[in-house]
Amino acid sequence: MRRNIIAMTIGAVLLGAAVYAAFLLRVTLNRTAGEDPSVSAACLSVGDARWDGVLARISLNNMDPARFPAGAACQTEARIGGVTRTGIALAAVPSEGCLPIVPTTSYVFKTATLVTPGTNAQLRIRCVDAAGVRHETQYAGKF
Repeated sequence: MRRNIIAMTIGAVLLGAAVYAAFLLRVTLNRTAGEDPSVSAACLSVGDARWDGVLARISLNNMDPARFPAGAACQTEARIGGVTRTGIALAAVPSEGCLPIVPTTSYVFKTATLVTPGTNAQLRIRCVDAAGVRHETQYAGKF
């Protein structure tokens, strides 16, 4: 009986550790230039960068689809350490963490790379809306 309790306790600890170890490094990205892309004051945009030991990811959610539309109207550039990617299109998605749920756009970039503490993560998005007005925002953070 005692062995079963010990085995179950060890299993629960390991399972709990696996849940928290999903991302080894994570940083919130802060806006460093340009305009706030939030869809509204009640539904703010949220950016972060994460690394799980293999894949690095940069994301920015809850952007205003009128100013930052999904598709080819935007130029994007993401950089994690020495890896840079351009041309990843924004996607039309429902808002995250906002009530009521509203239509927004989102950016996600994933790549296999090595990330260490001190690695920089940057994101720049430039769009032209339906009226021909240019909108730009830039985010950065350091793991």
